[in-house]
Amino acid sequence: MAQHVTVKGLVIRETDFGDNDRYITVLTEEMGKIEVLCRGIRRKKGRLAGAVRLFCYSELTLFSGRRYTLSDAELDTTFWHITENIEHYALCCYFAELVNQTVEAEQKMEGLLPLFLRALYALDKQNRQIEVVKAAFELRFAAMMGYQPELNGCGACGETECDIWSFLLENGALMCHDCRKRVGGTYFSVPQGVLDAMRYIVSCPGKKLFAFAVSEQTAQQLGTICERYLLYHLDIHCKTLEFYHSLFQLG
Repeated sequence: MAQHVTVKGLVIRETDFGDNDRYITVLTEEMGKIEVLCRGIRRKKGRLAGAVRLFCYSELTLFSGRRYTLSDAELDTTFWHITENIEHYALCCYFAELVNQTVEAEQKMEGLLPLFLRALYALDKQNRQIEVVKAAFELRFAAMMGYQPELNGCGACGETECDIWSFLLENGALMCHDCRKRVGGTYFSVPQGVLDAMRYIVSCPGKKLFAFAVSEQTAQQLGTICERYLLYHLDIHCKTLEFYHSLFQLG
């Protein structure tokens, strides 16, 4: 039966439709990822249109029939200032593409909306290290998708002490020096600072996920490992990630 529902959500994609309409993709806690038709929104100005723009977190009143149609909207928090920094904007578009490619419609994933909101807040309000925000989002998202790495000790022999750890891409396990010699696979050397950061990311409370800083070298190493690990296991290609990387190559 058709009815009105009210839900809070973050707009993570906009798609223009017809002359004046727009579809928005909204990430919610209660209903998962949903598609909403906003009729005539492109010719409207003011409160309603401003509440359903990209990276706005709003309370939406929806008519639930054959599809979700927007009836009303009230802006809660806007992260639109993200667009004033091209690197931050590119990174958040990458996060959005990750979610859109991997999360099914109306699939509930506990913690995903808070993760995205905190990443936006860390960039827009706190000016956290962009490399740290990216790596933390990627590794935490990988864990949510069922690929949490095992970082307590060697995945082959159980050793907990090692001068130079290696991280095995294929199964997300640490390998000690001796086991790396006999276990095949794709490896990344993991300095202690990088390992400490990875352990923090997968185990810390969500509210503190982005509340750490590392050296530039550690941030680069951490970023490479987290990105490669996530994309390997999700087996996806993100054009927005290519654009993000191109911005730093220009520098």
